[in-house]
Amino acid sequence: MSNLEQDNPKVAGVSAQGQARSKFIRWLDSFLDGVYRNRWYTLPPQGIAEKIWGMPQNSENSPDGEAYFLHYFQSQGYGPTPNECVTTSALMSMNMLKDQAALSKGQPFEPDRSIQEYIHHLETLGLRGWVYRFSTKSPLPGMMTPWQAVWALKGFAKSLKMSCLVQLSAHRKLVDLIKELQTGNIILIHGAWQMTLDPNNKNFGYNPLLAILGGMPHTMLLAGYDGKSERWLLLNPADPWPADKQKPVAPKIFKMTTKQLLDFWGRKFLFYPPRFAITSIKLETERM
Repeated sequence: MSNLEQDNPKVAGVSAQGQARSKFIRWLDSFLDGVYRNRWYTLPPQGIAEKIWGMPQNSENSPDGEAYFLHYFQSQGYGPTPNECVTTSALMSMNMLKDQAALSKGQPFEPDRSIQEYIHHLETLGLRGWVYRFSTKSPLPGMMTPWQAVWALKGFAKSLKMSCLVQLSAHRKLVDLIKELQTGNIILIHGAWQMTLDPNNKNFGYNPLLAILGGMPHTMLLAGYDGKSERWLLLNPADPWPADKQKPVAPKIFKMTTKQLLDFWGRKFLFYPPRFAITSIKLETERM
């Protein structure tokens, strides 16, 4: 006990209360992590020596998968709210579908739609747009859920006269991700980042509400897997994040170890799909 605490019992009482509070917060953080974290771990996929990119089978783009996916990257930081990870991931998928539709018809590719343009389009639909994304001015506000993304992707494929199987499923495994990549399907991965109740915890983001609900929900687009480095390759719409919305960011491939992927993919957020959820988009025969 310090001299100040010895001389002033009130200071000692406040200090003791602070220590007890910090101890309780650390315990509650640990308890919530035990409730929501993933308990299933496995080794990285075996027998893969090179990179697997989830490129469409009939793609005429550069055989360099990294260049293919970086072309479609968009940052959710350019949206009107910070909650646009699903919206941005779905839009990147739509731009891929649009190019595949043009390729199948021998037509030139049109410029990709930006996240700002797409959200503005949904906002102009009024309440009809809420089917696909809650309005920027709604109480939530401004976000697309994984279930809404399925409806948006199905509707977009229909507008292109493409036959696509869009399916949201949970309890998937790493081998399923590899199969989806090898088939050339578009894959959105839904998970959550761990959050903390402790403002002094520098390892995780501080957000008491999200910590209680399970974490920070997030959606990314799975681009590939590098068997040599044992890294999963993704388009993370939150990274890079624009420091200035008037300036473009340099796109990059976001990389995760298998443990990092499982920690994210297997963490349960209460208002997200169950653990190990993906939205897969399988390109099928064009409807004439």
